[in-house]
Amino acid sequence: MTISTMRFAGAVLLSLALGCAPADNNGGGTGGGPAPGSGGSASGGATSSGGASASGGAPSSGGAVGSGGASSSGGAPGSGGSASGGSASGGASNTGGAPAPGGQGGSGSGSGGRGGSSATGGSASGGGGGTNTGAGGNSAGAAQPSTGCGKTNPQVGSGSSPLTVSGHQYYVKLPSSYDANKPYRAIFMFNPTGNPITWAEQNAGFESLPSKDNAIRIYPHPANSSNGWVASDVSFFRPLYDTITANFCVDKARVFAAGESSGGDFSSILGCEHANVLRSVGPCSTKDVPSYPLNATTRKCTGQVTPVVIHGKNDNVVGPANGPKTRDFYVALNHCSSTSTPVTGYTDTLSNCVQYQGCDVPYPVYWCNHTDPNYSGTNHGWPAFAAKFLWGLWSSY
Repeated sequence: MTISTMRFAGAVLLSLALGCAPADNNGGGTGGGPAPGSGGSASGGATSSGGASASGGAPSSGGAVGSGGASSSGGAPGSGGSASGGSASGGASNTGGAPAPGGQGGSGSGSGGRGGSSATGGSASGGGGGTNTGAGGNSAGAAQPSTGCGKTNPQVGSGSSPLTVSGHQYYVKLPSSYDANKPYRAIFMFNPTGNPITWAEQNAGFESLPSKDNAIRIYPHPANSSNGWVASDVSFFRPLYDTITANFCVDKARVFAAGESSGGDFSSILGCEHANVLRSVGPCSTKDVPSYPLNATTRKCTGQVTPVVIHGKNDNVVGPANGPKTRDFYVALNHCSSTSTPVTGYTDTLSNCVQYQGCDVPYPVYWCNHTDPNYSGTNHGWPAFAAKFLWGLWSSY
């Protein structure tokens, strides 16, 4: 089927990577571990320069954010109450080159939030430019404070002294002026195989963006660093999620997950297995491991998410075909058309992002088939634009 300027075979079957993960200590940062597939631990070798950085393109100054009408607060979460939502005229400028959800406007039907309340929404007039997210924008509805709101001095751990839950280490970074009574967005970032627990904090980029002051960042570690994130780790996520929401003030309508290589595999699988608690995922550099096949017609996902699938066009570690498989799974799951449009500010080859049209509202699919040479020129690493794109999208919810 034809997709904008590219063609691909619409194979819905996706054998997504989780088991048998090679030691892919990559990701455009510290690198310096064993060769992929060796299964060894990172030796701390030469630092990978990550190649040329991606600028993310010129900021989209005119793309008004279409909110899809008033946030859907009608009815208690899960009650199925209806929210009528007003019209959104847009007008807010999109700064920093982040995608501008809702820029095209549309019919305005919204999701009513994670809790299940439906929203009829008004029409979103939206400005020209920016990301075209389809009808009604990307609003996640009213905030849903977690039980951790009001709790002071929660344990956060650190890279040198991590906390443990269900046999996995993790630590938490809080906004600089953390308010225990304010529900924050939460970002789970999963590191690639063979790297230290601090890899994601030091390399993913969320510590140098406004996310540092506006989101709770959680950095977990696989049970076995040499094996990376594997199928047996899936059951660990819910205990971690419950621990975070019970101890920190989290907006449960705005929880996100991303990862690179085996961490990308893991975040993609969570987008199916734990879609009921995640709003969006950012899988990067996924690999094909048959132990967890994803098929949109047979896989029983717990809901839908907005995926941003990131993959190197010339990835020579896991190959270039696995990213399209992940993309195709979500295109089918969210019932998108075969048509895609470029994302303003991310059209250069170092990012090359498009957004699929006709998807279930409000769950568009983004596909970034980049050429950033991160990870020693392998085109397999976490590209420089990734955190900027993701935070630009996630902060719009």
